[in-house]
Amino acid sequence: MNQYSKTGTLLKSRQENKWLLVFESLLTGLLTGLVITGFRLSISYIKNIRVALYGVIQSTGALGVVLALVSLALIGLFAGFIITKWPMIKGGGVAQIEGVFMQKLQFSPLCELPLKFIGGVLNIGLGLSMGREGPSVQLGAYVGDAVERLGKRSFTERVCLITAGAAAGLSATFNAPFAAIVFALEDIHHHLTPLLLACVMAGSFAGDFAGSIFLGSGPIFRFFTTVEFPLSQFAWLIGLGMFVTLVGHGFKQSIYFFQRCYKTLHIPPILRPMIPFLLSLPIGLWHSYASGGGDGLIKALTEQQSFPLTMLLMFLIVKLLFTGISAGSGAIGGIFVPLLACGAVSGALYATVLVHFGLLAQEHVTTMILFGMAACFTTVIKAPLTACVIVFETSGAFHQLSGLVLTCFTAYLTASFIGSQAHDHILLAQIFEAEQGNTHSLSGKHGTYHPQLYELPIGLQSIVALKKIRETDWPQKCRIVGVIHGEEETIPDGNTVLYPGDKLVVLVEDDTGFLLEQLTGLTGEQVH
Repeated sequence: MNQYSKTGTLLKSRQENKWLLVFESLLTGLLTGLVITGFRLSISYIKNIRVALYGVIQSTGALGVVLALVSLALIGLFAGFIITKWPMIKGGGVAQIEGVFMQKLQFSPLCELPLKFIGGVLNIGLGLSMGREGPSVQLGAYVGDAVERLGKRSFTERVCLITAGAAAGLSATFNAPFAAIVFALEDIHHHLTPLLLACVMAGSFAGDFAGSIFLGSGPIFRFFTTVEFPLSQFAWLIGLGMFVTLVGHGFKQSIYFFQRCYKTLHIPPILRPMIPFLLSLPIGLWHSYASGGGDGLIKALTEQQSFPLTMLLMFLIVKLLFTGISAGSGAIGGIFVPLLACGAVSGALYATVLVHFGLLAQEHVTTMILFGMAACFTTVIKAPLTACVIVFETSGAFHQLSGLVLTCFTAYLTASFIGSQAHDHILLAQIFEAEQGNTHSLSGKHGTYHPQLYELPIGLQSIVALKKIRETDWPQKCRIVGVIHGEEETIPDGNTVLYPGDKLVVLVEDDTGFLLEQLTGLTGEQVH
């Protein structure tokens, strides 16, 4: 009787909590916007100190270099310590969020949020080739997780709040609320439900609103591409998409190569971040454009279009290698800005060659840089819609959308043809491998389980699509208590036919990642 009482309470609270959940998503977005504002300001402050110290180091000579290297080594040791002690804060954080949604990983926001914040500020501010967007997404997810912990939530409600926080983090760090919505639905979830969409929109708006109050609104990259790219030149965009795909694939392979190098050389994880920290000094002193995430490099390319081919090649090679060394070490930081910088350099290279042979007008070089950024994002993240939206929203070049779509389409097809996988999926597999037997794994999360409600979309090629409920062998300890078709929710029976695009509301008696994986295998798209 007690079990039925819990089930009834869960179903009743699901209906009552929908509006409350949207309000809490707004609250999560506002809190996340404040956190990301502090994150961005802190990075900017540390970066300004770093740039000022470069001048001091150059004037003091060998003594200044030695003191700087010792300081960077100690900071690198601290960075290695925290990612070894709390491995969930490594890297960007998007892969960890997906692991939490699969119930194979769990967050501990009380200690991990401040450490992610501090580690990200030090790594990015002191010149590692990493971006702030990945940590911003995970910081927002931590905020959503903390809000969720204030009350007992179903799994679906927890997912909505964490996703709202993640979207708010990206929205606040890039001033791109629309791109944040698309990213949350395309890259993190790969599906859409009305409740999830409402929560993500609320969080994204609130995050951008809170950040804009303190940091201002508008695109973070100022592209002056007033001349629309001519249709007669669109054939060159196919070649651009293919070329940048190869660069983007090399970007990922650089990270994996240095991951293997650290392991092959038996460098302990606690010491690995010291290497990019030590390298950040000579790179910052002599190749400043390749230092940091890449914002300065993108700005230089768009404002000073006279770099020779040899210098562009040097920028690209140093950026690819330094990003691989930085991200391969496991240091805290994202890869969005570095990959956008590599895409920008690739676009500049391609356009410069065309201009040299008289095949492209000089006025279209900046547009090619823009398209190169989108193509590189498409290749590395395998999210072409997000690539289009995030580039035109962060640049303000809204009139170049047709060219963006063609370039991203070409890059996506090329990446699929050469078998280039999404970077976050590879990282997630690496995390699962490392987390086996670790205390951060789901096993041992609570010791006892409680009934949970899952909302699962039915894919077009899923096992259960176009079948009656009774025709599928469902896992034990779960019941289908609702089917959502459009905006209408009904209570099903064994003869109810499940159509692609429907959402199943499944009551699971034992809340385990294994059951969720079984259900997802039945309702998700089948890979042939």
